[in-house]
Amino acid sequence: MKSVKTNQLINVKFLALLFVMVSSFSFAQIDKPYIDSNGQVEYEREVEKYSATIIVSEDLAYSSYDQNITFDKIKSDYFDKLKSSNVDVSKLKEDALAYTVLGYRKKGMVYQYETTSQEKFIELLSVGFSGVNINEKYVHYKPLSSQQVEDMSKKAIADAEARATIIAKSAGKKIGQIIYLNNYREESKRGFYSTRDLTDHIFSVSVRYELQ
Repeated sequence: MKSVKTNQLINVKFLALLFVMVSSFSFAQIDKPYIDSNGQVEYEREVEKYSATIIVSEDLAYSSYDQNITFDKIKSDYFDKLKSSNVDVSKLKEDALAYTVLGYRKKGMVYQYETTSQEKFIELLSVGFSGVNINEKYVHYKPLSSQQVEDMSKKAIADAEARATIIAKSAGKKIGQIIYLNNYREESKRGFYSTRDLTDHIFSVSVRYELQ
């Protein structure tokens, strides 16, 4: 029993010593002079497709609408209106699970819609109807290639370095080597609210330099 207690005491002392060593190392890293800088590059993203989530439900019908209106009637009238606006209704795919998750009390359905045409997407969004709600609207972008990431990284880092150099110089210092580098992954999709700035994006990096 005494041996067990002795071993436990040794383990506690070892953990305490390790904590002190790690803490000391951490503070030493924090106390080391450095300067943070951000670099940015503006670029255009290529659109891959547009998507929308459309809810058709008896619960969404206006109170002034026929109180005995059925889901089938709402759907039929809405689809006819879409067709008259040159929207291909065959691209509206049923998503029964999504409608169930929404928790509506009455009958309805969620439809997922995708198109590569901005013109067709706007035509869809322009059609309003009682009992229908377009819940989500997104523009999806093609992934950046490895070469694009490499090229923009170089430009963004150069921008960060130039800014850090100026700021350090104003304090009578110079920047040293990079000790931290970070890049937030670009967005794969963006909410569609207007056609403005859909393809304009910013590639950014955060860089930490030694300060000499």
